[in-house]
Amino acid sequence: MISKIITINTIEMLNQYLLTDECKDRLKCAVSVFIQIFSSERDPEWLMAIESTIRGTMPTGVIAGATTMGEIAEGRLLINTTVISFAFFEKTRIQGFLLEGVDGSQFDSGNHFAKKIEMSCQQIAGVMLLTTPFTMDVSDFLKGFSAARSGTYPVFGGGAGDYEAEQRPLITLNKNYTSKGVLAVVFMGNDIQIDMHTYLGWQPLSKEMIITETDGLWVKKIDDEPAFNVFNRYLDIQNDRDFFLNVLEFPLLLERNGVQYAKAPMVVNDQNAIKFITDLREGEKVCIGYGNPAVMIEKANDIQNRIQIFNPEAIFLYSCICRRFLLQREVDLETRPFETIAPTSGFYTYGEIYSQGKHVMLLNATMVAVSMKERDGQKTEEGIAKRIEKPKSLDPFTSQHTRIISRLVNFIKAVTAELEEANREARRLAERDYLTQAYNRMKAHEFIKNEMKRCDRYGLEFSIIMLDMDYFKKVNDTYGHNLGDEILIYLVKLLSLEIRKIDMLSRWGGEEFLIIMPMTDSDGATITAERIRIVVEQTQFTSGLRQTCSFGVTAYIKDESFENFIDRVDKALYEAKISGRNCVITK
Repeated sequence: MISKIITINTIEMLNQYLLTDECKDRLKCAVSVFIQIFSSERDPEWLMAIESTIRGTMPTGVIAGATTMGEIAEGRLLINTTVISFAFFEKTRIQGFLLEGVDGSQFDSGNHFAKKIEMSCQQIAGVMLLTTPFTMDVSDFLKGFSAARSGTYPVFGGGAGDYEAEQRPLITLNKNYTSKGVLAVVFMGNDIQIDMHTYLGWQPLSKEMIITETDGLWVKKIDDEPAFNVFNRYLDIQNDRDFFLNVLEFPLLLERNGVQYAKAPMVVNDQNAIKFITDLREGEKVCIGYGNPAVMIEKANDIQNRIQIFNPEAIFLYSCICRRFLLQREVDLETRPFETIAPTSGFYTYGEIYSQGKHVMLLNATMVAVSMKERDGQKTEEGIAKRIEKPKSLDPFTSQHTRIISRLVNFIKAVTAELEEANREARRLAERDYLTQAYNRMKAHEFIKNEMKRCDRYGLEFSIIMLDMDYFKKVNDTYGHNLGDEILIYLVKLLSLEIRKIDMLSRWGGEEFLIIMPMTDSDGATITAERIRIVVEQTQFTSGLRQTCSFGVTAYIKDESFENFIDRVDKALYEAKISGRNCVITK
């Protein structure tokens, strides 16, 4: 495999390379040629002119391309130009597929596309995908694509972009182009090796929030308020035509299955809902993120060291536009070192495609680095030394932009952590009984109301247990309130051991406590109450005192009022008291 990267602004510049002896010699040895076009120009005629010119010299080559938000050639950012990457393969076979105008179920489209590829191709070593994320649900498409895959070959690529605000990017494959679709280039054979890496580099900037209402890719509410309000309040971002550019470097961060993801906003509508490139789910915890340049460059160095060991013949980078937007002129600090390892090209994307096992993901705000080679062998020591050699002297005044941002991000992170800790303590004090540390009556009231709504909506059930310590006034009068307090604290510890994690224990008042038991009917709650009654009766409290409790139990009845619900359990407890105490009554 031999890689060649050229940059053009005219067809004549392309012709000059195609007519060179170097190009002709490489074609003689190539079984197949893969040509990638990364263009700032969205004009289909320009893309077709490039294809037509290349076809004259390479009629069987697979030509794939995308409009971009920035081009990468020789590891450097270029703007308002066209980069063409030629990969001459000595043994690897290549085939292209284009799916235009993806309508209907995106999941089904992805499913059928993957099946078509696997039915048409043998010995698949890897697949590159280019998509149009602004005009289709790529995330859902990839879920369908993943479900149909029978192998774990690497899948990689990115979402086409557009310098213009309209965001109508194009992808092109073998004389065809579309602004809504997916193209695939399949690499086949036993000789090609593909190595992939990805990293994020974004850190939390805001407090933790919860996604409370969604509709497909649209997030309607965060913390029960319109999603846009979050970005407006914290970042003073307006709902105008510049929303995308202003919000670009502030994705929402979340964690799924131990992996951190960034989700970048696309547009905001009149109802202040925000559309994201990939799905967010109700109940997920998120926070506003911001990139830390120092972390990005550190991660890039780590990936570069791993790629150095792989010893590739070509490197393709698919880097989110967020990174270019954040790093500005210093963005090459992240990408340029790749060129010291192998010829490096790619583009700044909106959404990066990366596979783990059979699962193909649409990432955001990441860098995906893909290395390829057809030959084995190690670099010479001289070659390695040359490539990893650092400059002898560094200008101490360069890269200050990234250093300043990194320090500000760390400062904000530290302040946010301090505020979060203060808020957690404030919430704990507001929700807990000061003496026993059980939840207080106000928190129990809120919990019951939420359970009532959940049960009404989904037809579920839950029960409550109200218990009261028997003859507790006598304890206080005889031994004093300090010892009485110690008994209450010990009782709460005892009760906490006897209930489930999903149950709530609250101090309802004085020596009266309430246990709320989700997903439990009255029979289950009665059994729990009886078990607790026996444990309390058999326990030796402070100073060797014995104590008993009376219990009232009841289950929620659909659509009844809060007052009626509490009144029933209160009456059950009263009946237990007048029945001799130290017993359980269920109503």
